[in-house]
Amino acid sequence: MIALASTLTLALAAASLQAGSPIAAQMATADAAVEAILSIPAGSRTVDNTLVALDDTVARFFETARMPGFMADVSTEPAAREAGREAQNDLSNWFNRMGKDERIFAALEELEALSPTFTPEQRRFFDESVRDYRRSGLDLPGEQRARLDQIDEELNELGSDFRRNIADDETVVLFSEAELAGAPESFIASLPRSGELCIVNMKGPNLGYILGYCEDPTTRQKMGCAAGLRGGQRNVRVLEKIIRLRHERAQLLGYPTTAAYVVETKMALDPETVFEFYEDLRPKLRVKAEQDYAEYQAAKREHTGDPEAILGASDISFYSNWLKREKYAVDTEALRDYFSMADVKAGMFGVYQDLFDITFKEISAAARQEGRPFWHEDVELYAVVDNQTGEMLGEFYLDLFPRDGKYSHAAQFPLRLRKVWPDGSVTSPIVALVCNFTKPMADRPSLLSHGEVETFFHEFGHCLHSILTRATLASFSGTNVARDFVEAPSQMLENWTWQPAVLSRFARHYETGEPLPAAIIDGMIAAKNLGSGIGTEGQVYLGMMDMRFHTDEDGVVDTTEVCEQTYRDARLFSPAANLVRQASFGHLVGYEAGYYGYLWSLVYAQDMWSRFEGAPMDAEVARAYRRAVLEPGGTRDALDMVQDFLGREPNSAAFLKSLGLQ
Repeated sequence: MIALASTLTLALAAASLQAGSPIAAQMATADAAVEAILSIPAGSRTVDNTLVALDDTVARFFETARMPGFMADVSTEPAAREAGREAQNDLSNWFNRMGKDERIFAALEELEALSPTFTPEQRRFFDESVRDYRRSGLDLPGEQRARLDQIDEELNELGSDFRRNIADDETVVLFSEAELAGAPESFIASLPRSGELCIVNMKGPNLGYILGYCEDPTTRQKMGCAAGLRGGQRNVRVLEKIIRLRHERAQLLGYPTTAAYVVETKMALDPETVFEFYEDLRPKLRVKAEQDYAEYQAAKREHTGDPEAILGASDISFYSNWLKREKYAVDTEALRDYFSMADVKAGMFGVYQDLFDITFKEISAAARQEGRPFWHEDVELYAVVDNQTGEMLGEFYLDLFPRDGKYSHAAQFPLRLRKVWPDGSVTSPIVALVCNFTKPMADRPSLLSHGEVETFFHEFGHCLHSILTRATLASFSGTNVARDFVEAPSQMLENWTWQPAVLSRFARHYETGEPLPAAIIDGMIAAKNLGSGIGTEGQVYLGMMDMRFHTDEDGVVDTTEVCEQTYRDARLFSPAANLVRQASFGHLVGYEAGYYGYLWSLVYAQDMWSRFEGAPMDAEVARAYRRAVLEPGGTRDALDMVQDFLGREPNSAAFLKSLGLQ
């Protein structure tokens, strides 16, 4: 009776929400489709009319409801952005509601009782669906399910508090102009004042300007310590309550720890594997970190003229910039002249078309005439065609420059998922690449930093992953893979931006057409691994801290003590006292027990790259990569895909080499 009441409450709440929703019609259609599936008598269930029909419903609903929600991130109209945010919330709530509907869970159990015949992809979808319903607590008694719902509500509120406390943090440091010597004059001039002193908060680029350019080491140290106080004890208390609630949720669901619950669905499978991953890497990384330390300390002694000067953690950014200028002769701003957007885009397109035997065709004009969605005059639309079969594989939008109200980072947004329907017809995927690259100016085109070029190649990798998929079910389309693997295909493609043979295809001066000089390329490559050991140890520290928070046996964690101990274990430097770095680590909300994934996926990315090393434009290897890794989407385990492509067990050798260790 309690479970039925819970379902009725959910349905009534959903109906009341739908009435004023921007996607009310789409939700009503999806709900009707779900009800039709649920009305099938238990003995008449088949794979097609139940399991595949659920995927059909997801595909249709996503296609019709995603674009309205997407407007929240790209529309030039405030009202459209607000409606888009409502649509995004409603879309998310609909999927959450579907994921907690015990009637669907019961329908799947009814289907399994009939011993149906599945294809391998269908079997995987069925098993993962049943697993996820159980992970939602649908096989628990009503009282425990009610407690899970209560915990989820509390966690949502606390997560919002944690993020808001970081965003609203009022930590400031006061500096004289003399203390800020070395920072850009425009930055200093922009700072608010208290008498003769400059007021520096922790927002935006302030930290980067001071740590990266201020000559005074005391200034850098003060700013570094202030950054370690963001969020404060208020967020420490919020975080520790979040950890306790997550632990309670995991135990209610039958897992010993939060990490055991979270990692179960990922490539790593369990937290022990993550800790083993770190234990294997740490001594190897320490070798490079010690080399970095020696190089940076020598730089500090040369720069200051003090043969006894000691390097501190707050000196790293400054001496990275100093070494690039003084030792490697890399002027990052001057490099922009060789990376105009037009040349980079054409060059990147050429690289990917040659590698994957595909063609990109711009269809913007025709699509606009057809009334297809375009939210800004700068937006372009391209079709992707397979050169061998002539099949139109999918489409992608490019929205490359910043503007008011637009999503402020770089990301790929799926707008339609690939789906093979029961009648054999195929819906091809559509994605949007939303970026914020340097805008054109009155006297010059858009000129990109090399970092922006790398970002473009990376994000376009997600685009290709989405479009080259051959998954039959929308639920496995493209980037719907394990979360600790989803970045690997794109991380791998960043390597192409460091290859002289690739750069020579498009890196040329925007005015003279002169190719990027070989000496500059050599300097870029030489500086690529500057500080890589110290930087990667920083990633290990954050990932281990996150994992330790979420593998505690009772969920009662002194996060400051764990934070400081993990800093000592993972990094060369000793932690400064009385800081609360964990209080401003925003990834602890949304990435709990998952931050390891960035470094984890990078190791696999570099191992896959090893097959291209020395021949980055080898089309035969690229086609093998397309078949083994990009086309399956989520239909196979990530480890199996990587092993098939490599022809062996993966290892970390290529990753360590990419850091500068042989």
